[in-house]
Amino acid sequence: MERPLVAVGGVILKGNKVLLVKRRNPPNKGNWAIPGGKVEYGETLVDAVKREMKEETALDVEPIELLAVVEIIKEGYHYVIFDFICKVLNGELNPGSDATSADFLGLDELRRENVSPTTIEMLERYFNGEKTPLFIVEKSVTQTSK
Repeated sequence: MERPLVAVGGVILKGNKVLLVKRRNPPNKGNWAIPGGKVEYGETLVDAVKREMKEETALDVEPIELLAVVEIIKEGYHYVIFDFICKVLNGELNPGSDATSADFLGLDELRRENVSPTTIEMLERYFNGEKTPLFIVEKSVTQTSK
C-alpha cells in the first residue's frame, strides 16, 4: 500500500452502550470494532457511512456528528478513519458479511473484550463529556524510508 486509505465508521449509542461488530477480516480480525469500511471513489463520507452501516449491520442510519479521526498503521494497513455518531432511521440489527456478530457493549465490557485501545479511548472520552472531535493515532509498525 503506497498511500493511506480513507475509511469511515458509524458509532451508534444506546444509553451508555455502543454498537460494535466482531471483525471477520484484517485488520483486527476477531476483535470488536466500530462498524465501517473504506470510502469508494466518488463517494462522500456521509454516503460511505450510510452504505457501510447498511452492509455491516442492516441498519439505515443518518450521520449527525463527527466524533473522531483515527489513523491506524498496522498489519500492512494504513487507514485514516472518520468516525461519525449516527442516528438509526430504521432496520433490524443483523451482522453483515464483514462481521461475525454485532452487539451493544458498555465500557466495562469493552475493557474485557478484544477491542482496540483507540476505540476504548475514543468512547471513554466521549462518555466523559469530551465532545470535540478527537484525533487518535494507533501505530504498531515502523515505516521504512523509500
